[in-house]
Amino acid sequence: MLLEISIKNFAIIEAISLNFEKGMTVLTGETGAGKSIIIDAMNLMLGARATTDVIRHGAPKAEIEGLFSVENSRLLQELFDEQGLELGDEIIIRREILQNGRSVSRVNGQMVNLSVLRAIGQHLVDIHGQHDQEELMRPQLHIQMLDEFGDAAFLDLKETYQTSFDAYRKM
Repeated sequence: MLLEISIKNFAIIEAISLNFEKGMTVLTGETGAGKSIIIDAMNLMLGARATTDVIRHGAPKAEIEGLFSVENSRLLQELFDEQGLELGDEIIIRREILQNGRSVSRVNGQMVNLSVLRAIGQHLVDIHGQHDQEELMRPQLHIQMLDEFGDAAFLDLKETYQTSFDAYRKM
């Protein structure tokens, strides 16, 4: 769950820090209020393609940092283990976009490449826009989304079941 996001020198935002409570959060406001900019910053933090035009005019770099709480995600633990990253109860993701076009990404203070950042982001945030309803209607996505809520015991049981089912189908 996203607990906090801090955005500095991104688009028209000089500096903003948003704290999120448990439950659902809704960003509302008039056209031009900055809702899309916050979502764009979140996407960028999680590995979206960056260009220097997102850096606020006159600033040396744009910075986005997010604090996430994590509960017993075996898939995330495996990903962190593969990358040699430490996974605790919280994850801090930070991305800086520099004027020279480069970006620097860190997870819990350790530098990572964009593919790792994207893979981690897929386990932390699911952003849907107003025209994504067709994607949300795919039954396979429903199963995947439900599975992601499972704890380690559930995922072990699912893996055992899948192995048994695959063996049965080969008979």
